[in-house]
Amino acid sequence: GMSLAARLSSAGAGYEVDSRVGGRGTRGADKAENLISVAFWGICDIKYDPSLPREQRVRVLELGDGRSSRFSHHGRSIKEKFDAEFCMDKDPPPIKRAVMVENKKFTHDMFVLTGFQHLRPPTAYFPRRYESSLAKRLLSELQVGRSESVVLKLCNRSRGAGVVVAPGDETKLDAILARLLSPPEGLELASWLERSAQLGSIDKEFAEVLDEQCLHWWSNECPLFIVEKLCHSIPVPKHEGSADRFDGTMRVAFALHRAKDRIPPASMGYIVTPVKPFHVHWLGGYWKLPKTPVNESADLSPEALGESTVEQMHEQIISSFNSADKRTAAVPEEHLQEVYDALTPALPQIFHTGSFGVPNILNHYKTADPLFCAFALTRVAGGIRVKDWAKAEQLLELARSTVPKGGRVGDLPERSVLSYISRSQGNGFSMLGQWERSKPLYEAAIRTMPTNATAQYLLGCVHQEAGEIDIAIQQMLKANALDPDFKAPLLALANCHLQDSRFERAVDAAIACLLRNSDAPQAQYIIGQAIYHIIQRQEPIGLIDGEDLRAKAIAAFRIAKSREHVKWKAADDAMLEYLEADVTRRKTLPVQPVNLWKTYGWRS
Repeated sequence: GMSLAARLSSAGAGYEVDSRVGGRGTRGADKAENLISVAFWGICDIKYDPSLPREQRVRVLELGDGRSSRFSHHGRSIKEKFDAEFCMDKDPPPIKRAVMVENKKFTHDMFVLTGFQHLRPPTAYFPRRYESSLAKRLLSELQVGRSESVVLKLCNRSRGAGVVVAPGDETKLDAILARLLSPPEGLELASWLERSAQLGSIDKEFAEVLDEQCLHWWSNECPLFIVEKLCHSIPVPKHEGSADRFDGTMRVAFALHRAKDRIPPASMGYIVTPVKPFHVHWLGGYWKLPKTPVNESADLSPEALGESTVEQMHEQIISSFNSADKRTAAVPEEHLQEVYDALTPALPQIFHTGSFGVPNILNHYKTADPLFCAFALTRVAGGIRVKDWAKAEQLLELARSTVPKGGRVGDLPERSVLSYISRSQGNGFSMLGQWERSKPLYEAAIRTMPTNATAQYLLGCVHQEAGEIDIAIQQMLKANALDPDFKAPLLALANCHLQDSRFERAVDAAIACLLRNSDAPQAQYIIGQAIYHIIQRQEPIGLIDGEDLRAKAIAAFRIAKSREHVKWKAADDAMLEYLEADVTRRKTLPVQPVNLWKTYGWRS
């Protein structure tokens, strides 16, 4: 294969990702000279087609938090604008909308509740339960014809994980649903894991889109999936004058400013603060383009699309999440303005209403959808675990009692939620450092749903904490095999190899992580440190010509230091100093021990 230095280059080790240029967009109000202080800033991903009737032109696919969103190429100016003109509120603090923004069912329900359903594609939900009649029910509920298409999605995943574009042909759709909703079990699963959870397969390429998407569906903890009628955007050229046209997704960014009101006099002992909906500031927008153009003079007719395979549809519709090939384009001002006009009345209402507390959840879902209710309560418990573990525990018990008992309890949707509840209970103990108490809960989560990648990973953390590195490595490989987009198992795997002094393997795991998540400063740190140990041990005995590696390690360390300055310690500076020194000076510097940055992927 390639040399270590060449593999590092191709993975972007020591290379600062383009999408970072816009700054962090998270500055607090302490620097607020003339900055507008906002309660939230976020993104909308949209399908937009100005040739349609006005009320059908703008369809919101997702909302996101600006602080954790990427803005590549044409989107860089968005973060720059945020950092130049805005900061986050200090008091009252920014609003918490993670639950609404990260779950597509909550998002959709908020649009419906506030009267803005026309801004969403036609949408339906179903339990993740395969039945032979499912394809037919789904197509008739959305009124999708044979020549049209649907998009199948998981409720709580982003970055395109789990998104499958499927034809409106019942037979083809049925075959896809059968695959997505029938995870391997028992011996079949055991032998699949045996084959897949190998060190050599951490950066495997998938032969087909569906092969990878099945894993996201099999390992998911949400009991429902969401299906939307496929909407198209106006075909967009990547460069002016280029013949290729793409069916893109427009990303627009906004900030919500609290409209301040005078507080009226206290009445009857209560202080009533009228909360006005927010004021929207728009920060800009750009097109995210998929991999392949929809050419032949951009024939988006259903017939043309109906003929294409799942593979081709995916490449013509899903914009890329892997930064190496992110493609973007500018949006004309009048198109942006039309999108802003459509969304300006909606966003303040949706964000004003969208705080999902326990009473709201019980009200909305307990009778209508008890399984989703149990899932939602568990998610809320995840958000308050650190502040109030006792209350979180009560919520988890409430969630468990909400799961309907009876004949279906062995089905995938029920098992997903019960598994999620058990591992969430485990997280409570792990966060208190009581790993021996979380272990049986993670094991229970895996027994209930063996494809639960998150539970497999967390059980690996238990073993890593106990110093049982070989078992931990096996667990991390299982988690990665079940969910290749989850970055925590790859980082944990790299840390296990560091602890074991298997430095080249640590580099391999960090590279696998960067190939999927180009923005992973901890992977850069692991690369810098592993190379430090390789050079430090092998250079004196002439085993290595480390110049190329040394430059890579220095660059990787510098990214880690600038991005994670809180974790960066004196020992890290000593390793960096060694790498930057000349050969004679290197011989005089004290040897640094392996140092781990531990972060856990709790996945609330």
